[in-house]
Amino acid sequence: MANQQDANHHIFNNSLEDFAQFRGVLLNSEQLKDFDFKNKKIAIIGIDQHIVSELHQLCQVADNIMVYQIKPQFVLPRTERLLNKLIQHPLFAKNRRLFSNRIKSILALRFLEDQVPNHWLRHLLSPNTAIQNKTFLKSDHYYAALQQPNCILNTWPIIKIHNHTITALDDHSFDCDVIVRSELTEKSRK
Repeated sequence: MANQQDANHHIFNNSLEDFAQFRGVLLNSEQLKDFDFKNKKIAIIGIDQHIVSELHQLCQVADNIMVYQIKPQFVLPRTERLLNKLIQHPLFAKNRRLFSNRIKSILALRFLEDQVPNHWLRHLLSPNTAIQNKTFLKSDHYYAALQQPNCILNTWPIIKIHNHTITALDDHSFDCDVIVRSELTEKSRK
């Protein structure tokens, strides 16, 4: 009986077939700068450099944004001013370009702690430091954007994408006009 039920359920894989019923605009993250998001309801699936760089601007113009986080990413500050705030030891400042992934991971976690005061949100955004192949993204305003009233982080897996709605495993549905897919989710599937 369980096998029969499993055969009837489709698992969301973030492939193009999963978006077949969607009747809104489907964009890849590299198209973010070319689209007018004014007064739109946006669903973002996955996180990459384009998304962390532009999320703050999207929050300024969009009605609502739901970020479906597939896995947390390491985010470092983009500007020297914020990076220097995290690195106060002179040896760090002198040898910035020689940072190992371990040191970058610690800096990313420290940046997260500095930018996100809410413990639960910080927990949801904390990447796994034990993974081998780390991707480091850079943005000064990504964490601030996620804390805007019109931006919500959703960590529940997606069950189905309908005409203009995304339903997550917790049965929460989000109505959207635009879906933005990240590059990292596409690369991780290959």
